[in-house]
Amino acid sequence: MQETSSNVSLDAIKLQPGAVMQIQSDEDVQARHEVRFIGAIRGNSVLVTVPNIGGERMWMKPGLNFVIRGFNGRYAYAFTSKVILAREKPFSYVHFSYPQSVEYKVVRHALRVGVTQPATVTIPDSSPVAVTMLDLSASGSMIDSPALLGKAGDRIHLAFTVPIEEKEVNLDIAAVIRNVYQVDDAGRERVGLGFEDVSQNDNLILHYFLESRQEEIA
Repeated sequence: MQETSSNVSLDAIKLQPGAVMQIQSDEDVQARHEVRFIGAIRGNSVLVTVPNIGGERMWMKPGLNFVIRGFNGRYAYAFTSKVILAREKPFSYVHFSYPQSVEYKVVRHALRVGVTQPATVTIPDSSPVAVTMLDLSASGSMIDSPALLGKAGDRIHLAFTVPIEEKEVNLDIAAVIRNVYQVDDAGRERVGLGFEDVSQNDNLILHYFLESRQEEIA
């Protein structure tokens, strides 16, 4: 089931300078590029940084339509805009047309997808432990561990990768142990983790991955 979407003004989502966004052009719907929000001139334009592709500044053709997406706290948002003009000084940035409305929805933090993939847990003052992720959400993960990781309330780091547009993106997220279930007498455990202090960029990557997996399942 998809979250109910609403339409609001750009002002309503209270974007802050430096917020991470992803842009996708009508000419290449398979590619999404990361940019950062600079600011907006109400009713006129939205200013964002210009992405680099292979070390080269992306060509931003005036008049080309883009879908611009992002994540702002508990909200995922998207709007369509046209390139007005790209500039190189004092740094590379682009003016997009100011959207008439922005589609947004409250993200269900309970949205969780099943995965089976390797990850690494780092415990303070201990060697890294290779584990297997069993599920993943924007707020945490259930993992299978061959060894004791700690008790509820202990803090660790979970490192893993997610596939984004045929590329592997590395994530290293601080987490707290929520619960521990012993699986067998050999010391194997199921450990529930809650993510903490997730950066806006990592949040955006997680939500994009989860949305993609949900679309595959639907």
